[in-house]
Amino acid sequence: MVSGGDGQQDAEGEVLSPEELDIEAQEDVAKLDEGRYVIGADGPPTNTDAAADPETTGGRGDPGAEPEAEPEAEPEPEPRPDVDPVDQISGGDVKRWLGDELSDHDSTYAYHISAKTGSDVNHQQLATDDIGSAFDGLLVWYARQVAGDTSVDEALGILLSESTVNVRYPTARLVAYLEDQELGPDDTIGDLVSTVSEEDGLVFPRR
Repeated sequence: MVSGGDGQQDAEGEVLSPEELDIEAQEDVAKLDEGRYVIGADGPPTNTDAAADPETTGGRGDPGAEPEAEPEAEPEPEPRPDVDPVDQISGGDVKRWLGDELSDHDSTYAYHISAKTGSDVNHQQLATDDIGSAFDGLLVWYARQVAGDTSVDEALGILLSESTVNVRYPTARLVAYLEDQELGPDDTIGDLVSTVSEEDGLVFPRR
């Protein structure tokens, strides 16, 4: 653009008047501050036009506002592996718990037993003041775990006869058996064997 007298010439050589050179006089121009203006896209500028001026708003639409610092991203918590509470219990914990529970019993004899037979696991708990009842309960429960289709009394007889532990029965139990079968001094050993065979084994009577 070239100067020319009281006005200036535009690119096509036409002379512009001083009024045309006064940018503040234009309807589509608004003054922001000294030497800074905003020109409306279609007519007089609006607040939206002013907010769109990156030099004025810092690119955010708030004149003169300082750029906000982006918040630091909090680190994501590390995933915690799924832990079964049962996996955290040790064998020592179980023993201490069983010991405490048995100690709380007022009975003279008490026990907890677990036995695995094949794929089956069974448990037995007993508390009593009778030592015979405690022993009977233990024998009968164990025989039931291993007997299968065999009766409990027969399973116990097999276990005892096959055991490496020799069982010594009191003579009084044999005498009680002979009396129960009505066998006396005049009967022979053959008579005793025959009686035992007929009974399918020797079973001492209860006291």
